[in-house]
Amino acid sequence: MIKNIGIIVFFVAFCFGCASNSPVKAQAYAQLQNQRVFEQEFSLVWKGIETALKNHKMIKKDPEEASALELQKLSERTLETDWVYSQSRDKYIEYKVNGFPRKKYLQLRYKHEVDAKRVMGGTEVTVTTQEEVERLNSDGFSAGFSKAETQDSSLSNGLLEKINLALLSQPAD
Repeated sequence: MIKNIGIIVFFVAFCFGCASNSPVKAQAYAQLQNQRVFEQEFSLVWKGIETALKNHKMIKKDPEEASALELQKLSERTLETDWVYSQSRDKYIEYKVNGFPRKKYLQLRYKHEVDAKRVMGGTEVTVTTQEEVERLNSDGFSAGFSKAETQDSSLSNGLLEKINLALLSQPAD
């Protein structure tokens, strides 16, 4: 009898232990653009990109340094930021407290890769965002980050808007 109760308790604890990680859910929002052609010279757009990302740590810039003259000759350039930590606007888990449903929006981290390329009529900028979402243990403490199943397109699109504002605010030469 005691042996059967022990087996049942072990089985129930095992099932609840496996189910402790709630699935990450995401709000459904419209997909936004991650690419835009700016009708300005490559060197001006690159300055706008650097201005928009001035508060981000860069981990890769190709080419690393370029003079104004070299920049005029370039037709393509790439940079990558380090991780930025934030709270997700669309990814959450659901749980219950005393039978009442709750949502907890998760922490996330993301980094941008920005590619700029000279094209007919201006400069094409593509922002690729890598996004990871926090995993939580059953006690609510962090268990690290994992790749997000769905990307928040507002992160890439928001950077394109910052670049556009930086271009609009540049003084005319």
